[in-house]
Formats: sequence, C-alpha cells, structure tokens
Amino acid sequence: MADAAAEPLADPVTAPVTALGADPLPAALDVLRTARESGLAAALARAVRHLDFTAPCSDGGLCVLPARTAPDLRGWLLAGRVVPVERATVRPGPRHELAEREGLEVLRVVPDDTAGPGPGPGSAPRGPGPRSAQDRLDLAGTLFAALRAGLAEALLERAVAHVAGRRSGDRPLLERQLVRAKVADCVAAVRACELLLTTSGADPHAAHELHRRLDEADAALTNLFGGAGYLADHPVRSLYVSAYVGSLWAPSPRDPGEGWS
Repeated sequence: MADAAAEPLADPVTAPVTALGADPLPAALDVLRTARESGLAAALARAVRHLDFTAPCSDGGLCVLPARTAPDLRGWLLAGRVVPVERATVRPGPRHELAEREGLEVLRVVPDDTAGPGPGPGSAPRGPGPRSAQDRLDLAGTLFAALRAGLAEALLERAVAHVAGRRSGDRPLLERQLVRAKVADCVAAVRACELLLTTSGADPHAAHELHRRLDEADAALTNLFGGAGYLADHPVRSLYVSAYVGSLWAPSPRDPGEGWS
C-alpha cells in the first residue's frame, strides 16, 4: 500500500489547481490522493476545481456533485458544450439514497434556450480556464478514473484488514488459498489502474479503459467483504456510488475501436 501519510493532503480551498490544457497528471494524482485520504465527496470537489469550476452532466442534464457545490460553479458541461450558469436552470434531480450517504446530491440542469444561442463546443464560461468543452470532458474522464483508483486503494486496505481478522475453522481467513488469490487479484487490478493512469496522461481512450478495469476491481473488492459489502451503511458503497457518478461524468471514447493492452 502507498503511504497515505507520506505527503500532507492539500487544503481543498487554498491549494493550487492545474490550469486546463497543462499536464493533467499532477491534477489526477491530487484527486487520487484526496480520494484515498478523504473519500468520494472531497475528491469530487477537487476534481471540480481542476475543471475550473465546471461540472459534467449526462446528455439528459443529470449531474452529481458534493452537496452545496452548485452555487460555486461557473458552468456545466452538457451535450458537448459549456453552458454558463446564467444560461441554465438547476433543479433537484431524482433521489439517490446511497449518493446522499456519501454527501452528494443529484441535480437536473436545464439549459435556458430562450436566452439566445449559447456558447458552442469551443467556448468557455466566464472566468479563467481552458478553451474547449472537449478539453474539459477529456480531463473529467481522467480525473474521475483517478478518483475511483484512490477509492479502490483505500478500500483494498480495509478489505485486507477484514479478511485478516476473520477465521475459517482454526485458521485466519487470509491463509485460505482462494482468499489469498482474490486479494492478489485485487492488488494487481488496483496497481494496474494506477500504472495506466500515470503513463497515459489525458488520453480519452486510456480513461475509458481505466473505467472498465476499475469496474472489475470494484466488483472483486466488494466480494472480499462478503455479505457486509452489500449493506448500505458499509464504506464499500462508495465504489458503487462512484460507478454511478462516473456514468454521468466520464465521456465515451471518441473511437471505441481503439483498444489498450
């Protein structure tokens, strides 16, 4: 496991953020560390800051954010363009109990089409930041993959402690060959995701592959907790919630036919 205490967690308000268009790796590692040390909501807030206070939405306008984050936003990434906050109406979205337990809220963003033509795909909302909606979408996919990798790493430590503290007959559960094999598979999956993240940069194809691999790692981690891993009050719910949020945040690859080994 990486040493979470090796580097102090940056203050979520005053810490600098990466300018859009710059090397995305420092931003991704910041989000990964925040997820590992402080959880889903804190890491999602950091990702929003690295996106210059814009938040991705589904094509239908659904967005998931840490509670009370919306008033700080400058724009919404919606249907391939940036919609400034003054050109959209925000309403409560469908309730999601597990997301609420993680300190998140679901919103529905409705562009105000009566206000005249909005900014196109190459436009940006008011304030500093990157140039295009596609730049933000690509970065969002990378940042959210980093967030999920950080959560998986933190839950992996909990899972190992869980099986180490349980017994099967007269032996610790962790000594059982099948359990050890499952733990080894989870470690390999999480490490592979971290390696791919640090070597691929912001390539949208890599982000898509990361999310696919993280789906598999999350399922294996949940299984290590046994029946407890399916309870709403268990910390492993953050993996399920992050997969749901990622379905709104992470863009589809531009060329699904391009694969990664």
